Amino acid sequence: MSILCLKNRAGFFIPFLFLFLFGSSLYANSDVEEIKNTVISYNNLLIKAAKNRDFIKNFDNKKIFEKEATPKVAQKLYIWIASWQENNLYMDATLLKIEFENINTQGSNAEALTDEIWRYRYFSYTPEGGIKEAYPPSKMYYKVKYTLTKDNGKWKIENIKVLSEKEERLKKD
Repeated sequence: MSILCLKNRAGFFIPFLFLFLFGSSLYANSDVEEIKNTVISYNNLLIKAAKNRDFIKNFDNKKIFEKEATPKVAQKLYIWIASWQENNLYMDATLLKIEFENINTQGSNAEALTDEIWRYRYFSYTPEGGIKEAYPPSKMYYKVKYTLTKDNGKWKIENIKVLSEKEERLKKD
């Protein structure tokens, strides 16, 4: 085989190799971004639902979590929120910071480790329609492991495990 022939093959092969490697990297990065967006969206749905006075009036409201989580996780979260709200306790929370420490994907499975800082308080509604503080403001520091699975091309949370937590009581506003 002549040197000219090898140069032509290399000239033909190298761009395809570059596209394959670059394309694989983009695909992996899009999975990582989708996983981050799923976790953040899930937490934002939790924040919104936990302070919504009408949330538990309809059991189908649990389905809002199925956008980002498996039905089992969605039902578990619904029951957790309902147990508080049935006792007239609502969570007013803010996710102050979420840092993705590590995200590992293997095919249609993934794990995401996060460091999260939350600020929250619990309140109850008074008969007059006002609110009364039930639990003072706190800042919580969590290390969390999210296990996700890809379902019909969409990452969904299938398990959440709090690895560590630390509470810091805040002074009243």
